[in-house]
Amino acid sequence: MSNPLIEIRSLEKVFHARSEWLLPRWLRRNRRAKKQHSVFALNGVSLTVERGETLCIVGETGCGKSTLARALVGLEKPTAGELYYGGYRTDMLTDKERMPFRKKMQMVFQNPYASLNPRMTVYQILSEAITLHHKGFSRQQTDDFIAELLTSVGLSQEAEDRYPHEFSGGQRQRISIARALSVEPELIVADEPLAALDVSVQAQVLNLMMDKQQEFGLTYVFITHDLAVVEHFATRVAVMYLGRICEVASREALFQAPKHPYTRALLSSIPRLDDLSIEPIHLTGEVPTPLEKPMGCSFCARCPLANQRCYEQIPVLQLQPDGSSVACHAVEEGRPWK
Repeated sequence: MSNPLIEIRSLEKVFHARSEWLLPRWLRRNRRAKKQHSVFALNGVSLTVERGETLCIVGETGCGKSTLARALVGLEKPTAGELYYGGYRTDMLTDKERMPFRKKMQMVFQNPYASLNPRMTVYQILSEAITLHHKGFSRQQTDDFIAELLTSVGLSQEAEDRYPHEFSGGQRQRISIARALSVEPELIVADEPLAALDVSVQAQVLNLMMDKQQEFGLTYVFITHDLAVVEHFATRVAVMYLGRICEVASREALFQAPKHPYTRALLSSIPRLDDLSIEPIHLTGEVPTPLEKPMGCSFCARCPLANQRCYEQIPVLQLQPDGSSVACHAVEEGRPWK
């Protein structure tokens, strides 16, 4: 498509942390030894999100998924690169300039026990966003809108006078979804919204999100570790490893014919009862640290297909015949799987 809702170009994010410690008094002479560490969370991420789709982002813990999500909605300022929303660049905006885009982009956080203010009732939580972004609403209109929101996410109207601690985890996540919907957004970024919930509750929340997407034409950027959720929910899938995108493909293409070695290893770990002959791929080698920016392919130390080129040259995403994109020298050269 020619006009994506979100366009990310070579996005980078580096966190700087200064470690300070006091040396022995006889050595330090009232001075402090200081050492600065840098964490390379995102290393040149390029990605697009089309209107109305569900883009699932998967990868190991610490690969940069949450940092990417927070950068999309403006909670983290990128170190380098560009972010576009509907053709408008947003990464350079001030808080005041970003306000019109905050109504269009909302986020559902991972922990429903920490994302809601414990000192506010559900009515106060929801009315805060409505008052800010729907300035023309009267008190009666606000009351009616909150009642409609609570009903739409499967909660009774009586819930508006209760505090977050009076709800279960699944109910809290429903309140978080209602808060995101209260400003009528176009895009919802969900950072592992099912991780803290029981399996049965996960299915209820996931079905609720799918219903709301159909009802309001929402676009989702959905971050998860659960590949079963991805197979059920995604339109497209982006696989991340150590701050870079390895592979982007439609759900069908990814699960039927994964191409990147890391994607193949990731999908082979899914237990399957329909085919017990499938053996999981066991990766060897050390997991690289984000404290050092990788010079070549970030997966080369663990990849069974790596050669010298992989250690020296960064692979770029290249379009494949089935429409997927893969950043891998081995796939580009057609190296046989060992």
